[in-house]
Amino acid sequence: MSMSSALNPSVVKTALDDVFMQEFNYKGHPGFVDATSSIVFNQETSDRSAEIQEVFKGVGLFESYAEEAEVPNDQPRITNQKTFSMVTYGKSIDIPKNFFDDNMHSSYEKMVKDFAMKARITQDSNAFAIFRGAFVTTNFTTADGAALVSDTHTTISGDTVDNKLTAVLSETSLNSAIVALYEQKDQAGIVVGSTPSTLLVPPALFKTACEIVESELRSGTADNDMNVYSSKYGINVATSNRLGAAAGGSDTAWFLLGRNHSVTRWVRQGIVTDLVDYKFQRNNNYIYKANFREIVGAMDYVGIVGSDGSVA
Repeated sequence: MSMSSALNPSVVKTALDDVFMQEFNYKGHPGFVDATSSIVFNQETSDRSAEIQEVFKGVGLFESYAEEAEVPNDQPRITNQKTFSMVTYGKSIDIPKNFFDDNMHSSYEKMVKDFAMKARITQDSNAFAIFRGAFVTTNFTTADGAALVSDTHTTISGDTVDNKLTAVLSETSLNSAIVALYEQKDQAGIVVGSTPSTLLVPPALFKTACEIVESELRSGTADNDMNVYSSKYGINVATSNRLGAAAGGSDTAWFLLGRNHSVTRWVRQGIVTDLVDYKFQRNNNYIYKANFREIVGAMDYVGIVGSDGSVA
């Protein structure tokens, strides 16, 4: 489309937004997930500057009682409040007016595509930071003060829960994680377990994870045994390039997520763009802006088992 500086700024912005949104909404190959993934993050919208969450301790198991006796009473508890404050992310770039005067479409498209890609990478990097730092308390802790994946989680009822493994990813270690997930205690100390849903791995382990989970028969064996991970558990395999060592994470760490995990992405404001007309700038450039507001967090260990992959 031929454009000139005489065009209304809204027309210029529409052209830029078309390029921006096409790149920002790009999805990778199957299995490669981003911040918007519903198999990794609980996706919630928010109308607050902060989300205040609390750990819930339910009642114990039902008790038997004599026919004329009072029904045994138990009291749920809510405690360990944690606040997740929204964070605003944004950036602006100058786009020369001459790009439009001279119909230099490829020049401004390159700039805007790069701009959108960096917005998407920022969003993904912030979301997956909770997994990159899952084994330390440096940047994130659950409501009990422990790392997301830790052998020292403390429940409201006083039990200690260990959701940390150290084995490299294999069929054997995945089975150990599944058992740990199914036998996990809740805040009341009751074994409630969680149905395994997603195996989250860095790119370096994606091939191994797919071979273990998605092969028709058991991987790495000549036996014709059934592969229960695909036929019975229905586990999803997911990866992100925001998890590996190149992105500040680990090439050996992996996570098994249950359907009741609390890792949540709260979105206060999705991506929004704006354009400042060149007429208001001394350098005769348009200023193109984009920003979004969100936060990712988790209340407790429930529904999560992870391994740092440090032991072969």
